[in-house]
Amino acid sequence: MTTISTPPLYKVALYQLIILLCCCGIAAGFNNSLASSILVGGLIQIGPQAWFARQAYKYTGARQVDKIVRAMYLGESGKVVLTAVLFTTTFILMKNLDFLAVFSAFTLMIPLQWFITVRILKS
Repeated sequence: MTTISTPPLYKVALYQLIILLCCCGIAAGFNNSLASSILVGGLIQIGPQAWFARQAYKYTGARQVDKIVRAMYLGESGKVVLTAVLFTTTFILMKNLDFLAVFSAFTLMIPLQWFITVRILKS
């Protein structure tokens, strides 16, 4: 009996983090506030998504379907709550950020995540 192996989703978060840090390094050459805004926006997307991936693939096997479904719901609701809390905390505590850059980095990390996931699963 074989089970479906867990996809290497931690690689997705790692590659996203590497690309994010490279973008922040480039932006730091122009403006430190812009670089920190990009970093915060990217981390707001990467963190909750990595937590969801951890929850979603915690269980494997047909006998644990009920646990898998529960973990998926917990992961998705936790991802939404974490994202909301991180955005709220950012808006309250960090007044000197460029919020357009925060939202842009957050938004651009989503298709980047899809692209990296497809590339990793095809290899």
